[in-house]
Amino acid sequence: MSKRSVFTTITPLPAGVTRKHVLDTFHNHVEMIDLNPLVAKRHPMKPPPNATPEEFHCAWYEVTDRVFFLPGGVYSSKVSYPACFHDLPNGIQTHVYAPMGLEIKGKWTLGGSLPGEPREAVEMGLNVPMVGLYVREDVDMKCNIMLTSFVKKTFKKSHAELVARLSVKAQLQEAAETNNQLASQSTSPHLGYAGSVHSSVGSPGHPPQHMSMFPGMQPPPNYGPGQPQQNQYQAYDPRMSMQGSFQGQHSMQQGSYHQQELPSQFPPSELPNTQASQPSTQDDAKKANSSPPAQIPAVELP
Repeated sequence: MSKRSVFTTITPLPAGVTRKHVLDTFHNHVEMIDLNPLVAKRHPMKPPPNATPEEFHCAWYEVTDRVFFLPGGVYSSKVSYPACFHDLPNGIQTHVYAPMGLEIKGKWTLGGSLPGEPREAVEMGLNVPMVGLYVREDVDMKCNIMLTSFVKKTFKKSHAELVARLSVKAQLQEAAETNNQLASQSTSPHLGYAGSVHSSVGSPGHPPQHMSMFPGMQPPPNYGPGQPQQNQYQAYDPRMSMQGSFQGQHSMQQGSYHQQELPSQFPPSELPNTQASQPSTQDDAKKANSSPPAQIPAVELP
């Protein structure tokens, strides 16, 4: 006589575990089998004759477990059985046909929400964490009534170890991925910023690289790329370069420079009479000189 047992196990995952690493492990059938501490060996196989039409197209493996029947591992035996695996978007389904009428249907799913994500509604009575990811395993087991207690206890213990190994593996993958991203950065952001500053404003003894961006500013005559000035501790002053170029242009224009009278903008009839403002007689000049000066208002100093 067989007995049916249905139960659900919830296992919270550490904070550093991501969905990608857990789902990648779920969909790697060989790795899921090897994470089980009871498994001794496994290899792919064809679907058995009693496979259902849906399970016929699944991935099948023949798995051999080493089961300890007495406490302390005094007596153990190997048990082989076929098992199928079917991938889901958020987990995996398994179906095991073991000897002595043992049949186990399992469903592994990844649930929960990470910090900053909308919290999903959780099922009551399962002790589901409010924040963070968790692994949910739904089991539907049919077993001989005399072996139900032993099989259920062994099953839960082995799968608890499986989830613990899966969690550690996901953490190691996350750490390795983070280290690879840091190693791929050739230079530090601080070093890159310092290099950009020296290239834009120049360094002691070296003018800026992008000198063409500043019209009228040219390096000294004795400057060469990669060669510092005579005084390597003297900062480059672009004003000296501008002064030298101005003196050179002024010296070239000497000798041929002459003043040209600009044409007037007013016709001869509209030119202002500048002579009318001059005093016509000596009496007028005396009156102009004897006029009192304009009074300047006094300013109080603070």
